[in-house]
Amino acid sequence: MKYPDSLKRLASRLGVVVGTATLSVAAFSQAPELTPEEQEKLHKLTAFLESVNEFLPTVNRVDVSSLPITMSYRDVLDHVVVDVAVGDGEALPFMFDTGAPTYITKEISEANPGEVVIETVGAAGGGKLIWSPLERLSSMAVEGKLSIEDPTVQIGWEPDSGLYCITPHGLLGAPAMRNAVWQVNYGTGEITVAASADQLDHIDGAIELPFSVKPKTLSPSPQVELGVGNGTLTFLVDTGGGIPLTINTKDLASVGVEVPANAPVSVNLAGGAGGTFEIKLAGLQLPVNVGGRQINTTVFVGDGMAPTTAGNMGHMFLKNFVVTFDWSQNKMFLDPLAEDGSVEPMSDAKAAGIGLQNGSVIINSLALGGPADKAGLKLGDIVTRVDGNSVEDIALDDYCELLKTQPQSVTTAAGKTYDIGTIKGFLTGQ
Repeated sequence: MKYPDSLKRLASRLGVVVGTATLSVAAFSQAPELTPEEQEKLHKLTAFLESVNEFLPTVNRVDVSSLPITMSYRDVLDHVVVDVAVGDGEALPFMFDTGAPTYITKEISEANPGEVVIETVGAAGGGKLIWSPLERLSSMAVEGKLSIEDPTVQIGWEPDSGLYCITPHGLLGAPAMRNAVWQVNYGTGEITVAASADQLDHIDGAIELPFSVKPKTLSPSPQVELGVGNGTLTFLVDTGGGIPLTINTKDLASVGVEVPANAPVSVNLAGGAGGTFEIKLAGLQLPVNVGGRQINTTVFVGDGMAPTTAGNMGHMFLKNFVVTFDWSQNKMFLDPLAEDGSVEPMSDAKAAGIGLQNGSVIINSLALGGPADKAGLKLGDIVTRVDGNSVEDIALDDYCELLKTQPQSVTTAAGKTYDIGTIKGFLTGQ
């Protein structure tokens, strides 16, 4: 399996606002940069979260008598995408994301205004705090089949170019899922929503994995414990991330596993409201204990991979299973697609990846020691041609189409052309 182009969009995800539900408001209250107005908003938010369990049953309601419902999804650049209609609006593509709140753009909110419940706060890339209103809308329809009444949404989905190419409209997040059982069949490309796990296949014999949800939270993103090295680590289950398993370097070291000096490494540019910064990712093949079953899989290790857990369990790992989320039991079930229960290792990598920054195509990921790196290509280099075609002043939608073509070469502003195609066996040393 290839090292996905979307791994560089992990850097983009690190620049996206993380919902208050997954962060500690106590930590924010001690932040010296908070203004008096922000302190007051934080006080109101803290008080609201103290009684949030009384609020939750009144929102994101699903008519269980209409279930089960099965609908198709689309894989867009290694992300699950479904069509969502807000209120009386048209159906638009949304990313399916258990690792985040539900988000919509300001434009969708203005066309379908709801009731502002509370101002929430999150952290953006680079540590900047972002405030956004939480609204309760009238309804939301998923793929024209599933109706969610009184959905709660964060306002202000403003993705960078990488996430824009997946969806410019928003995320269907964990709050929309908590009142039903959701099953993602990565083998058939379908999502089934049920009233209970008893209505579903792929439960008997599946790996049963308890998950936890942070208390007093608006967004019930699942967190699971996996055995790694000589201990256990907590992972955020993140269907929205086009990534495998990711682990923070310090957390991996805490269970007695060090990154080998000769591990394959890529460097990536991350951008967000907090600015642009560089992330190094090392690729390892590790045995991981998942619900009592030992699975050898690809893990990416770096600093700041997950702000509130040891790491993320993303799409490129989950796509090896039929995955069921049951919030009524706080359990997920993983039924392997492979008959032997194995997870396909990721072995190949792109020599470099492209991104869009300030209207220019740039190099935003680079496999260290690969042909492009050895030939002198640098992170941040401006690209004028991709596969021989000019990309100067490229429109954002055209850039998105370009990503889908799996570019093989780039020419930089200095006039030199580089091969950025696949490096066979980069992650496994074969």
